[in-house]
Amino acid sequence: MQKSTALAWDDLRFALSLSRAGSLAGAARTLGVDHTTVGRRIEAAEQALGVRLFTRSRLGYALTQDGERLFAPLRAVEEAVLSLRRAVDAETGGLTGLVRVTSPETFGVAWLAPRLAAFGAQHPGLTVELTPSGKVLDLGRGEAEIAVRFFRSRSQNLVAQRAAEVRYGLYGSHTYLARHPEIGPDTLAAHPLLLPPATPPSVEGRWLARWARGAGVSFVSELSVALLAAAKAGAGLAPLPCYLADAEPSLMRVPMPDPPAETLWLTVHQDVRTTPRVRALLQFLLAELKADRAQLRGERVG
Repeated sequence: MQKSTALAWDDLRFALSLSRAGSLAGAARTLGVDHTTVGRRIEAAEQALGVRLFTRSRLGYALTQDGERLFAPLRAVEEAVLSLRRAVDAETGGLTGLVRVTSPETFGVAWLAPRLAAFGAQHPGLTVELTPSGKVLDLGRGEAEIAVRFFRSRSQNLVAQRAAEVRYGLYGSHTYLARHPEIGPDTLAAHPLLLPPATPPSVEGRWLARWARGAGVSFVSELSVALLAAAKAGAGLAPLPCYLADAEPSLMRVPMPDPPAETLWLTVHQDVRTTPRVRALLQFLLAELKADRAQLRGERVG
């Protein structure tokens, strides 16, 4: 290829996104543009550099040897640009602008959403955006400012704070339990179970497997809200986070030994944790989680 145009950083940003996504559609979703725009920007970057960055196949896009050679310093440039943006953002503004939060699906929808909406209503100049998703967004690349996670991020640029403990229990509907009043650890194998997928393993799935070997699994979903709906319909017994299931009057907790719990972590990039809007939202979330400590631990039923 012959170099024929000026090199633009924005075209390289598109190329970086494609290298991570592996497809035009995936890069387009990340960048919020049409896939044809991504393809056009990649062609512009390749023409400006005078090299082919990607090989195209039915499986997607993969970096060429030239692409691999060029992308190592390019990623360093990207990090420098992102660091500059974070530094500028941390120095500007009060409680105005946009702050983005990422979280697991069920916790985001059932617990976070109403509280984040209330926080946004208290600060008219602020927009709070919630992404409840199983995908782990990259705080370093600015995909979100705050992450609510059930694992501790180990990156040296991220600050993770233990914020709460979320406990699980075994639940069934009142109608189901009325038909089966003698449910306990020794009789679980005789009941249909509503479970998260076996892979990847979950704390509640591993816990229940200890007591229900040989039990039939009648319904599977990675979303606790879906398991909750199945339990409410009387389809069987489901391991659910207590804060979610205890709030449902049609469900009752089955006494079980050693109920599991997960630690909830609030995570933020070190460069933006002092930004006024980020700091204010972190403090708000910590206060709300502290206030709901008993509910999250399943110490308050009803």
